[in-house]
Amino acid sequence: MPAKGTKGKNRKQELINATLDCIANEGLQKTTVRNVAEYANVTNGLIRFYFSGKDELIRAAYSALLEIMYVNARCEINDQDVCAKTRLQHFIQATLSEPIVSPRTVLLWANFLPMTYIDPEMAAIRTNEYAKTTKILEPLIRAALATEDISVDHHECEVLAIKINALIDGLWLEGSMASYKFKDNELVNIGIDSASAILSISLENI
Repeated sequence: MPAKGTKGKNRKQELINATLDCIANEGLQKTTVRNVAEYANVTNGLIRFYFSGKDELIRAAYSALLEIMYVNARCEINDQDVCAKTRLQHFIQATLSEPIVSPRTVLLWANFLPMTYIDPEMAAIRTNEYAKTTKILEPLIRAALATEDISVDHHECEVLAIKINALIDGLWLEGSMASYKFKDNELVNIGIDSASAILSISLENI
């Protein structure tokens, strides 16, 4: 028997997934409660049982998109028995591979982006998820540098995390919009080579 509340959580997630599908196919302006209901094959009333309206639905969908990206990146670095350099390489690999690198992900991200500058709650979601990435990168970078007896203070590590994050963001866009340019693990290896140059340490290609 499903745990109490599981059915409701699954239904809510189904509505969020339908919202993401609607945005990807129709655009944000045409993503209404009615259209999402059609994508989910449910009534408008069911959506309003879980969400107060379109604004809350859109925020939930945006949060879910960023969480998907965050979870896929994080799952590659949880094994503390793996060498610090390797965990950093795995993070770069995860963030520069499917499903994070894909036209759909960029399309959804681009639809949401303007709203993060006019809706304070959307801005807060973006800021919080960006902070998660920084919290992942900083200890990874510090540990990777420590393997070569390089020590950095908090500010230096923060700057390095910003540089690596900017590198990943740029390659993510390039790989998602022009995947034909890259063969096999080429995009990942460009990321690893560039991160090696930024950190002045040697990271092995995948």
